[in-house]
Amino acid sequence: MNQHPDSNEQPRPWYREVWFWIVMAPLIVVVIMSTIMVSIAVRYADDTVSDTYYKDSRLYHYMAHQDQRAAELGMAGMIQYDPDEKSISVNLKGDLTYPEQLLLTLSHPVEADLDTHVVVDLLAPGRYRGQLNEALQNRWYLQLSPELDPKQHEKAEWRLKGEINFNLGNGAPLNPAVQ
Repeated sequence: MNQHPDSNEQPRPWYREVWFWIVMAPLIVVVIMSTIMVSIAVRYADDTVSDTYYKDSRLYHYMAHQDQRAAELGMAGMIQYDPDEKSISVNLKGDLTYPEQLLLTLSHPVEADLDTHVVVDLLAPGRYRGQLNEALQNRWYLQLSPELDPKQHEKAEWRLKGEINFNLGNGAPLNPAVQ
């Protein structure tokens, strides 16, 4: 009796079969990549659009009086960022009594979580300085107002606005946003 040499061998375990890996490898890769993509989507989700856009629009027009008041006072300013000391200096001019402190809001154009509020203190008439917790990069929208509570910014008497890209320079003008 002639036996075939393969008939005595034990079958190989499933994880050593080539066809198992040919079939399962793409499925395993898809599961891993899907998990990675979902975690990235959840962690870096876009900011949502406000459901109260009409109310926000009305508030914008309501706050236009702050810009008009700043223009009436002849206000203008210049901010200067010192990356070595992580500090911001504000030079302000206008026909007003300079408050002891002002609030400088740095709004990130994309991520609301990155928005920063810096209280700047009066050093001399028209000269203010504030300290930051971390270095700044890229583009930011600026708003300067005498109201120190960011949630009460609509109650401020005036405001100055500006925009800065720290990759291009460390200074930017602040002006009333009058249409």
